[in-house]
Amino acid sequence: MTTSFGPGCDNDMQTQARASHRGQSPGFQRIRIGERLITALYDGFVNVPADDLHGAPPAEIHRLLAEAFLPPEGDQRTAVIAFLVEHNGLQIMIDTGSGDSLGPDTGCLATNLATAQIDPADIDHVLLTHLHPDHAGGLISPDGQPVFPRATVHASKTDADHWLDAAGAASATGVQRLVYETAAWVLAPYRNTGRFVTFRDGAEVIPGVRAVTLSGHTPGHTGYLFGVGVNSVLFWGDTVHSHAVQLRRPSVTMAADSDEAAAVASRRKALNLVSSNQWWVGGAHLPFPGLGHLRLDPDRYTWVPVTFTPVEASWPAKRCRSTWLPAQRR
Repeated sequence: MTTSFGPGCDNDMQTQARASHRGQSPGFQRIRIGERLITALYDGFVNVPADDLHGAPPAEIHRLLAEAFLPPEGDQRTAVIAFLVEHNGLQIMIDTGSGDSLGPDTGCLATNLATAQIDPADIDHVLLTHLHPDHAGGLISPDGQPVFPRATVHASKTDADHWLDAAGAASATGVQRLVYETAAWVLAPYRNTGRFVTFRDGAEVIPGVRAVTLSGHTPGHTGYLFGVGVNSVLFWGDTVHSHAVQLRRPSVTMAADSDEAAAVASRRKALNLVSSNQWWVGGAHLPFPGLGHLRLDPDRYTWVPVTFTPVEASWPAKRCRSTWLPAQRR
């Protein structure tokens, strides 16, 4: 008997393929860097309009977008990414996505954690780069329960003092008011149980993880540096919103930046650190999975993304077995 393929023929694989969901693949990707296993987790996307990019003429912004094959209106599907780092028996989240704070285009973290077989109850620490909703909103469920029931949540004292200030919240309007209200809401169950802690600039947040001050986007915007040498990874939060524009023109800022001059200085600092030291980068708004390296070229920084490969396990890994068996004859 011969197994047949092609129009008019059928087999189990083709039946399963037709029955499967034809949407996008699951929103997670893993890579092992040194002794650390890192999982990038897709939360959804937000719009980064060209009009929100300041510091260069509109024609220049549009040209840079066009060179990246993006429309002149901007990148309307800019990724929102959180990360999980597993090392020495600890599971550490970097940011948490948006939860239900920003509408239906975000809030996919819980689904992608489940798909990646990651139990939120196993998370030990959550490190927040800052308290904007697309980074802290996923701390709680829609009914106000903590998504990470065992975790200690960490944030810069400068950022917490700013966004948790009652007087500032009372006088805020528009988007700023949303940020204040969301920060207070999502942190409440952690603060009430003593599981929200703050740190000062440059501190060792937990053993082996150092805070890197990158203020400007928010008053206490912070990166987190894991590892040493070429196996170092800097999770830099919102240092770059538009890779198409800001890696070419680091002086371009975002309308959401609290202090545009400080944001530019922090971006230049981060770009220099990762390129000169050959560190890995984890970026919340880089193209998914947001992991890779940065190369300094004569007139620009160039993003070199990670490639999709099998994860090198700490135990002998099983080889892939092809499901395309040769035709059998008798």
